Amino acid sequence: MSGELQRGGGSQSLSAKPNWSLRFGFVLIPISHSAGMNIITLLAFRFLTDNLAISAGAAGIMFALVKIYDGILDPAVGAWSDNARTRWGRRLPFLFAGGILMPLGIAMVFNTPDFKSVIAAQIFVTVALMLHASAYTALTIPSIAMLVEGSDDYNERTTLMAYRVFGNSLGVVIGSTLPAMLLGYWGATRSGHAWMSLVVAGITLVGGMAGIWLLRNAPRTQPEDGPRKRYSFADQAKLAWANRPFRILAIAHIFVLFGTAITSIGSAYFSKYVLLLPDGWLGTYYMIATIGSVGSMPVWVRVSKRMGKKWAYIAAMTMFGALHLAWFTALPGEANWLLFLRAIAIGMSSGGVILCAYSMMSDAMRYDYIQTGLRREGAFAGFTTLFDKLSAAAGIAIMGAFLSGMGYIASTTGTVQQPASAIMAIYICLAIVPALAMLCAILALTRYDLDESMLVEPV
Repeated sequence: MSGELQRGGGSQSLSAKPNWSLRFGFVLIPISHSAGMNIITLLAFRFLTDNLAISAGAAGIMFALVKIYDGILDPAVGAWSDNARTRWGRRLPFLFAGGILMPLGIAMVFNTPDFKSVIAAQIFVTVALMLHASAYTALTIPSIAMLVEGSDDYNERTTLMAYRVFGNSLGVVIGSTLPAMLLGYWGATRSGHAWMSLVVAGITLVGGMAGIWLLRNAPRTQPEDGPRKRYSFADQAKLAWANRPFRILAIAHIFVLFGTAITSIGSAYFSKYVLLLPDGWLGTYYMIATIGSVGSMPVWVRVSKRMGKKWAYIAAMTMFGALHLAWFTALPGEANWLLFLRAIAIGMSSGGVILCAYSMMSDAMRYDYIQTGLRREGAFAGFTTLFDKLSAAAGIAIMGAFLSGMGYIASTTGTVQQPASAIMAIYICLAIVPALAMLCAILALTRYDLDESMLVEPV
């Protein structure tokens, strides 16, 4: 039967409550891929412009091309994992590959050899970023599909997603707070970046392997009986577009990721050139924001149950956009208590955005199963992250071109005085852009109407 669930060698109901091994596994895998992604997102772009003398425009193109490659890879990995038949199940082999390649990609980016050539450095970093992106895809797509397979209960998936968001948040600390603090200690030099990356790479390796071990007995759905179905990219695109709730969420998600990608990269520039603060402070900021994100999880779970996931998502996006817009009033010398208040509030809003977005995506994947009886979670997970990557690629490329166009000066020392036009560009990236992006996402989401009653499997 299509969609049969197994644990080890026997069958098990999807509605069974997950055990603690499963829940901790859904914490550790996100820790690994979130730490690995955040260190790249937060610091790699600035490392290229301020330590490798790669222009912001060129860096933006490099990141965008890698994101596009990664986005195209996502649906392929999703469909591949849907059809995989191994003794370890459909998803675990992909997690293992990603868990090995992720730390390797991190180490390569921040240990770029001194080629004495900007072009050679660009080629090396692009290859390293592609390796890193492939690892991220292998870790995220199958793990999202595993989460959907873990329960057919509407609210239980929100709880499981809260554990995943908790792991993501801890990954932010490891991938953002820890590297920034290490740079504050070792200095934001090439050597300092190299040692910092090796520490984070080691943590992602251990976390990923531990998470895979905990998920080794996770509930599994099996591929459909009979010949394996091969979906072309066009077939998968039609499949995703035909699912109306998924289509609406994807459109909203494009705007959300466009805005958040720019804020993630822009924050390192904002703290350095606008607030005139050291990287150690940036680490503290992300630690406080993470506390806000993690601490808000029970609140957002309760809010989503009380007022519905759609309105909880809208509330979180409104809060996120308004708080970033308020950065336009920030000046050097702003009181620490106000900066920390901003951090914890932004962390709370981002926690709600992440939780609601992916919980609703899991509902849309479940809706496909209810409508068709087919288990295609991997394909939908692939397209979820495809939208993530393409929107992030657009955001990064536009930001890089915008900074270059506004006169941002690249260097190898990171101590160049930036012109007023570049400072204004940084303000716009961190304040105006995310507010407008959230507004567009909210407008798209108004047409979403999937609710719990539509996700009950017919008897």
